[in-house]
Amino acid sequence: MLVLGIDTATLVCSVALAREGSIVGEYSLNIKKTHSQRLMPLIAGLLNDADLNKEDISGIAVASGPGSFTGIRIGMATARALAQGLKVPLVGVPTLDILAAQFPFTDGLICPVLDARRQEVYTSVYRCPLGKLHRITDYMAVPLEELFDFLNQNTVGKVIFSGDALDKYAGLIKETLGERVSWAPSSLRINRGALAAELGLDIIKKGNHYDNYKNLQPLYLRRSEAEVKWEERQKRGCSK
Repeated sequence: MLVLGIDTATLVCSVALAREGSIVGEYSLNIKKTHSQRLMPLIAGLLNDADLNKEDISGIAVASGPGSFTGIRIGMATARALAQGLKVPLVGVPTLDILAAQFPFTDGLICPVLDARRQEVYTSVYRCPLGKLHRITDYMAVPLEELFDFLNQNTVGKVIFSGDALDKYAGLIKETLGERVSWAPSSLRINRGALAAELGLDIIKKGNHYDNYKNLQPLYLRRSEAEVKWEERQKRGCSK
């Protein structure tokens, strides 16, 4: 089975092709450019360079969030259209799972953090005993203080942090947790299409998921700024 992995939930736009036990190829860009401009050219280029056609794809996995509302929508819409057109299974993979899966056989805790704005982070906490990823919290959009409270109650071992929120909050995290903190290297702080494809392949093997293009839902965790502002205008009785 050849699975196409798509991740546009953050600033990174990443696509990959994976078979069981191997990554055929992966292209990632971490630049400020609209995902809608680069996603399809990246997929086409990857297939071309791998000497494959879109008809060779037998499953699709897409990062389902949390993350950028616009980025998630672009990735999900593209994945749905491809899955429907190619008549292949489609699955969503949570963005935080993708980040955490980069640290198998890790002692202690794994804590991906994505910038959720409003002084909050998207996060979840994991352990990885015997190389098997195990999530021990819900997917959350919380202030850092709430995350610190949880981590201070689970004091065994170090905490590996990854994700784009480190650009903003690394100093505060280090100040609060001290020597327990381990930083992921820059190459492991970004989401990757290869891991979306690998995790998606495991999900697809457990079920067919052929109709998922009709009902696959994003994992937003909270409403977008536009939705909140629209509701506020409605409460004020404004039409604009």
